[in-house]
Amino acid sequence: MPKTKEAEGKMIADSAQNSSLEPEQPRKILIVEDNKIARMVLQSELTDLSLEFLIAEDGEMALALAEKEKPAAITMQVDLPKLGGIEVCRRLKKNRGTRDIPVLFVTQRGTPEQQREAFGAGAVDYLITPFPRGKLAARIQRLLEVKHMTAPQTVLVAEDSETIRAIIVGILKRQGHTVVEARDGMEAWNVLQARKDIDILVSDINMPNMDGHQLCRMARGSAEHAFMPILIVSTMADKEDITMLLNAGADDYIIKPFAAEEFLARLKAHIRVRHLYHELSMANLRLKTFNESLEKMVEFRTSELHEANMEALTMLAVASEYRDTDTGNHVRRIAGYTRHIALAMNYSETKAEEISYSSILHDVGKIAIPDAILKKPGKLTDEEFNLMKGHAVHGEAILKSNSGFFKMGREVARWHHERFDGSGYPDGLVEYQIPLAARITAAADVFDALTSKRVYKEAWPIDKACQFIIEGGGKHFDPLVVDAFQKIFNDGTIRKIHDQYL
Repeated sequence: MPKTKEAEGKMIADSAQNSSLEPEQPRKILIVEDNKIARMVLQSELTDLSLEFLIAEDGEMALALAEKEKPAAITMQVDLPKLGGIEVCRRLKKNRGTRDIPVLFVTQRGTPEQQREAFGAGAVDYLITPFPRGKLAARIQRLLEVKHMTAPQTVLVAEDSETIRAIIVGILKRQGHTVVEARDGMEAWNVLQARKDIDILVSDINMPNMDGHQLCRMARGSAEHAFMPILIVSTMADKEDITMLLNAGADDYIIKPFAAEEFLARLKAHIRVRHLYHELSMANLRLKTFNESLEKMVEFRTSELHEANMEALTMLAVASEYRDTDTGNHVRRIAGYTRHIALAMNYSETKAEEISYSSILHDVGKIAIPDAILKKPGKLTDEEFNLMKGHAVHGEAILKSNSGFFKMGREVARWHHERFDGSGYPDGLVEYQIPLAARITAAADVFDALTSKRVYKEAWPIDKACQFIIEGGGKHFDPLVVDAFQKIFNDGTIRKIHDQYL
């Protein structure tokens, strides 16, 4: 006949009463060492861990202190008075009250046979002195972290039987856990909605209002509790029911009646998993924060480098104009005109900026032109004009580099005097054989030259110069560039840039 919930409760209660499980202990460490100097060295090694030290000078004292104080860890010497260290370890592991305490041997000598015997007795580590400072502290710290993974949690217990619920609550509270009780699935769900601090859910299956299946699915569908461990306790042992529950989101299934030790062992395993998940989440968060900081740093350094490069380009461009004092602001106006023409042609801000900075290098080749030609107040002879035209080729040569950064600048320098109909120089390129940046710079350069005063001519009125550009569409200039130029002329952008750098 199936067991009643009262019968199940009595069996679980008997298991809990027969168990000697104890609550989590404070951070104490038992040093088992008969040599005073060695004890002082060990205490010095572990000082930074902020531990409370317990001292045992022989094996019998070690057993008594471990039973009474339940330290978080034990360091053990092999050779001890009254009772050897390996035998002490063996007895500790046979005692239910002390068997979970990690024992780490620290000794001056140790044959492979002794080490095997120590590990066989239940030791977690075996260190032979002398060892580098910090090694023992690191091992103890790791042991304490593992114990911290099973530190007290907030557990929600959903069980409609008051008897069984009281027993489970008692088992959990004796381990130091905080317990929240619910009499059915609906009450448990209300608790989960109201509280975000529930670490673990322990639930029965057959409950009024909402059963364990529904509660599992509801909890797994909640973002706050999606990774909360769920332990199902029930008399149902059918494999299909268990599979259904696990598919609904349960992490474990314990068949009632169960031994308190088994229940707590499984609980601790899920607490460790939750702790590791939390640590992973925190590590991911720290990594994300670090990556964001790194990205901002890279962005800042890239911006600094970009600004430095642009400043260098501007200085180079200004230097090329330095001997022609009438054109001091020429490159700044060209930069403004070309940027806005590119934007009016629906190119991106990044592309427009790239064209703008490349355009200021259009006349860098004038550095190679003699002053007698560059500053001549009258009309140039054919021979002089041919020399002047050489500045396009010289400019490309000056900007020759393996860096892609100067590629567009080289194109502008060489081909900004090409014409759309193929009548330009130095290569007689036609239409869209001419690179985009050079086509845009050509219109901007001619417009600025017309509207600027030179020793050999007066400045044209802006409207007249604009009309010249418009009439040159399809012959001297790219018609698409002319359309964009006309657009920003009509909205006042051209005049604003012109007046800003007079």
